[in-house]
Amino acid sequence: MRLQPRTVPSVDPWVAGEMFVSQHLQERVRGFAILMGSEGLRRSSLTVQMLTARLDEADLGLRCQIIQAIGDYFELRGSEYRYSAEVRAVVAAQLRKFDRPQMQYLLEAHLAAHEGAARLTLEAQAHVLERVPAASALLVKLAGDRSVAVHIRRAAIDLLGKIGFTDALAALEGLQSRIAGRQAGQLAMAFAPADYADEGSLVPALQATLDVLRDDA
Repeated sequence: MRLQPRTVPSVDPWVAGEMFVSQHLQERVRGFAILMGSEGLRRSSLTVQMLTARLDEADLGLRCQIIQAIGDYFELRGSEYRYSAEVRAVVAAQLRKFDRPQMQYLLEAHLAAHEGAARLTLEAQAHVLERVPAASALLVKLAGDRSVAVHIRRAAIDLLGKIGFTDALAALEGLQSRIAGRQAGQLAMAFAPADYADEGSLVPALQATLDVLRDDA
């Protein structure tokens, strides 16, 4: 008996987009899966805009998937890029708008992946950060900002080394000196409250990153 051809339902990008920005996590996950499951939708500038606008996704697992998807636009397969120059240009244009908030969102995702709570490759993070013009400067500012949680500062230092931002070398050496000076001051005034005492936990990460960057410079 001859089988009748089965009708494959078309993907409605508007429905998928609405799901992706839903208040409900499961809807957002489904919307993301629909968008990423269609090569046609992946190439859409609307999809690119939605992905880059959702770095503030509350669920870190989904946020890591979003960042991974953004980075995958610059994936090399052999000697060729997976996506055309036109598609990559649209993604890069969105990444050029990234600022401090997006860097913090990315660092939270980086930590989640580092701790094994989600999957996000360093390669995808590099693809994203290398196309943010001020990425190195923004990460350096976050690393040195004493109002930022120390685990985020440590993640910024770690990522600067892993991506290989050698232009951050002098700024990180300055940060290392300032932390050493503050620690020396606290030792000299033992009766004074040890403000920002946890800043000392940045020292091993700083040294490791400085060693890497000095080797690369």
